[in-house]
Amino acid sequence: MSTDYPLNLHEFYRNFFTGEVDEELIDKFVSISRVVTKEKGEIIFGPEATGPSSTFLLDGIMKTFVLSPDGEENTYALFFRPGTAICLTKEMINASGLYLKTLTKTTYVEMVGIGPWDLVEEYPILYREVLYAVMPLTFGMLDKLRAGYTLSAKERYLWFLNKYAPIVDRISLAEVSLFLGIKPQSLSRIRAELAEEEGTTPPENLVD
Repeated sequence: MSTDYPLNLHEFYRNFFTGEVDEELIDKFVSISRVVTKEKGEIIFGPEATGPSSTFLLDGIMKTFVLSPDGEENTYALFFRPGTAICLTKEMINASGLYLKTLTKTTYVEMVGIGPWDLVEEYPILYREVLYAVMPLTFGMLDKLRAGYTLSAKERYLWFLNKYAPIVDRISLAEVSLFLGIKPQSLSRIRAELAEEEGTTPPENLVD
């Protein structure tokens, strides 16, 4: 684990909040935050978490997932946009059995000991800020549910290529399969069909 990252946490939180907030609140956030770098494939949190796991992505790709009865990872969401807030309480993690995992080398801001929800009574403005922070994640997961229930496997892959264009070549086909709920063999066939339609050769995308 490394904490050597060129970041001014005060500036980070000033830019993060959607409205004007008191410097006292920014100082509070900075006092309980640290910058962390993890290598690919590390679990940031999992079920039976004992403390808050509020995370703000700076660089890299992460995913949340749950385990099926046979131990397979079922991906809920992918995170890759800098500044993305993963504001989860220990109750949310434990109730749904969520894991957070790095898919590349990843750097993030982590709040230690307490999280935004623990401070809302002292700083009521956080009700608004936390709501705004989790909206992109909520809408993204709803959009994924919509795609899963209304689109064919081929349409889901095209949806992924459009919505997640910045990371298409940065994660493995195995991870894409888990995210879209498409068997790897079916995904390979879909990619071959699309390449044939376009008169091209499908990229190997052999990211480990």
